[in-house]
Amino acid sequence: MEEKSRVVDRDVKKDENHEKDGKSKSSKKRDKKKKQNSGSNSLVENHNDLVVQTSDVPGACISIKEIQMAMEVFKLQQKPAKTQEEAMQKSYQFWSTQPVPKMDEKIVVNEPIEPNKTSIRSEPYSLPSDFQWDTLNLDDPLVLAELYTLLSENYVEDDDAMFRFDYPQHFLKWALQPPGWCKEWHCGVRVSKTRRLVGFISAIPATLRVYNQ
Repeated sequence: MEEKSRVVDRDVKKDENHEKDGKSKSSKKRDKKKKQNSGSNSLVENHNDLVVQTSDVPGACISIKEIQMAMEVFKLQQKPAKTQEEAMQKSYQFWSTQPVPKMDEKIVVNEPIEPNKTSIRSEPYSLPSDFQWDTLNLDDPLVLAELYTLLSENYVEDDDAMFRFDYPQHFLKWALQPPGWCKEWHCGVRVSKTRRLVGFISAIPATLRVYNQ
């Protein structure tokens, strides 16, 4: 009988210990959940604090809708206008400075956009002391070769220097000496000491007729 009671006591103790272990494990899980919940709550509170702090700074928080609207406006400015109404809404920084009619301007009288210039000075502007003007004689092969070298080595149309002003000498002579050409319109700039050609500007005559005028 005593042995049986001892066995029963041992089983009861095992059951009690098992229940205690189960309770302790469940309590530990509850404590972990509480800690996790408290941690998440603190994160939410901290996040709310951050939102409140950043919202106090002017211009710090921009809504997604405002960003989308700004992007739409930017796209409209970048896309080419398909209708006159769309073109009216765009700003043209270059053409607004040129003597051309505006988009909403109606032309009722055909006349020169700019009147004839009567106040053009007859004397050229002075250059720095190390440089001087020179009227180029393109009939001289040496001068024509100088001009070709200047244009082909210095006048480029892109950053990679792939598109050069590399026209043959006979083409330059043909282009700069059309009917009615003037020698004084072939203006070069030379270094005073070395006589090296470092600049060139030219003009050719042209006759236009607009509305029989």
